[in-house]
Amino acid sequence: MTIVGKHAVVTGGGSGIGTEIAKGLAQLGACVTIVGRNAQPLEAQHLPYELCDVTDANQVGRAF
Repeated sequence: MTIVGKHAVVTGGGSGIGTEIAKGLAQLGACVTIVGRNAQPLEAQHLPYELCDVTDANQVGRAF
């Protein structure tokens, strides 16, 4: 399976496991958008991001 040209959305992408997953997917050729509640850690990853609290259905709808 190839992920080149696919788009991955990673929640919790601003730190920890989420960051590592996002970076790994990007290295494999996927277009990656990270999602989280706080802009500062998301900005630090240098990947496209969307502010969103995934526990809020309205925010999830807006993000997608």
